[in-house]
Amino acid sequence: MKHTPHPTLLRSVLSLALCAGGIGAAQAAVSVCVDSSSPTVAMDKAIAAAVAKQQKTTLSVHEFDGTGDDDEGFDLKEFNKLASKDCQLVLGFPVDASASGVPEGLKATAAYGRTGFVLVTPHGSQARSLATLPAGSPVAVTYQTTPNLYFADYPKLQADVHLTNDDAIEALEQHKVGAAMLWRPAVVGWLSAHKDAAPFDYAELDEPHARWNLVALYDPANAAAAQAFEASVATLGADGTLGRLLDPYAVLATPQGSGKAQANATTQAMFRRGAQLAWNGAGAGPAAAATAAAGDAPKLFTAAQADKGKQEYADNCALCHGDTLGGRAGPALKGKHFANPAAGFHVGDIFTIVSQNMPATQPASLDHDTYANIMAFILQENGYPAGDKPLTFDEAKASKEPLVYRGNEP
Repeated sequence: MKHTPHPTLLRSVLSLALCAGGIGAAQAAVSVCVDSSSPTVAMDKAIAAAVAKQQKTTLSVHEFDGTGDDDEGFDLKEFNKLASKDCQLVLGFPVDASASGVPEGLKATAAYGRTGFVLVTPHGSQARSLATLPAGSPVAVTYQTTPNLYFADYPKLQADVHLTNDDAIEALEQHKVGAAMLWRPAVVGWLSAHKDAAPFDYAELDEPHARWNLVALYDPANAAAAQAFEASVATLGADGTLGRLLDPYAVLATPQGSGKAQANATTQAMFRRGAQLAWNGAGAGPAAAATAAAGDAPKLFTAAQADKGKQEYADNCALCHGDTLGGRAGPALKGKHFANPAAGFHVGDIFTIVSQNMPATQPASLDHDTYANIMAFILQENGYPAGDKPLTFDEAKASKEPLVYRGNEP
């Protein structure tokens, strides 16, 4: 999802030496990269400034645009370049609170904050969880984000899918929906920019993949800087400074998520535009994934069905996801970062996103057979073998088959 930065937030606490060059060009002892397009950019800078002050040294900040370009989004490989050339630490990277998942070749510090998806309700509402919403409530969500999956566990709620956070919040403000499930920093940013708007309350969602830890990425060559950062964060946490800097975008991190979130591994590339959704709040960067043998995979569809799905994909999906499923305005739907066993997703999880969120212009507008055919094509392109029985809509939605890439890396 694309977030509009709010540069006025927390500006008064910042006194930074900005540096657009590489580490070698700076004299600072602490060097960080921050995403200028993220709602948490001011918070990230404030934490970096506090760390430098605690270490009694200087600070350089390299800003980058995490939205990437219009066609390909922000490639995860860019994080490797940032961490090896532009800074010692890339702040504000979200990983699932119950697992880890960072771009290959990089490491992550211990979590210094926790954020995630929240339930947003009108001020004064008694609902603090999905279970307490009245039956039949329409709930706004944004396109291709994790909360789309929660409607399967709460069938009495109605999904109201929007392309942007602003659209979802506007639906709530205009009383078109009773609640919304959105990324916390985006909600805080919106509220800060619309002080005269109708007030909302929000509460952490205790659902799978809803809670995310904020970490700093680093190249192994900068391990000493990462250790110094962790030591400073521990000191700032002990005296209460860190909690104040995180508020209201995040809270202090805990070793594990609670409730349902503990049982789930990291959410991966399905919920990002390139790396953009991962970086800006919808998902984490993918961990290394093993490629499984095609011979071990179940045969969930027929070759004829996948061939039909190929054309239907071209007609309805290729504009956003690319002719070869490699991603464009939408995320890639093929490869080890999409079908990653570390993510803990099943075929049914991905199919829920496909059938509820696609096409982006008219979500859930295709017939059941078309969605099943498109899913068959996606599975085929990820190395799954064809069988003699077509995949049905209901079978795809209920499938608990782990999604694992079984081909050669595209």
